[in-house]
Amino acid sequence: MRNMIVKSYTQTIGSDRTWKEDEGFQMYPYSDKIVGGKEHLAVTMFRGTADWFYMYKYKLDESISVNLIFEYNASKKIFYQSDLYLTINETSYKDQQLLEKLATYGKDRAWLQDQSKKVAEQYILGTWFKNGSSRYSLKNLGDMKIEYNKLIEE
Repeated sequence: MRNMIVKSYTQTIGSDRTWKEDEGFQMYPYSDKIVGGKEHLAVTMFRGTADWFYMYKYKLDESISVNLIFEYNASKKIFYQSDLYLTINETSYKDQQLLEKLATYGKDRAWLQDQSKKVAEQYILGTWFKNGSSRYSLKNLGDMKIEYNKLIEE
């Protein structure tokens, strides 16, 4: 059953990787047809749980990226943005420092809000609703909730 669910989901996101039963977790990148260019998105699945972890990276420059982390907690039925930060040469910046550094690239809180919604609603959930499960949609999430990081909700 686990292999069927994973295979269905990996096909939905355009990944040809298969689940290896001896691994505790595995990462599956989204196809360049869904997200590409300066963007990279991958989902990490853990053995024994339906909680999934999504890592999105937007490259502003060769050594500078904006990183958005989303998680799905199956027991609480919540899809939430657990973190966002800017990385410059392996140094991470959050909160106000993130906004200040981002401004030097012509980006602001509104851009972070747009990127966060695009990643969550178009790339992650939108792809699933379009290619995987038509039972739900962005207008009908059932009992699932979406929450965004407090920095972009201010």
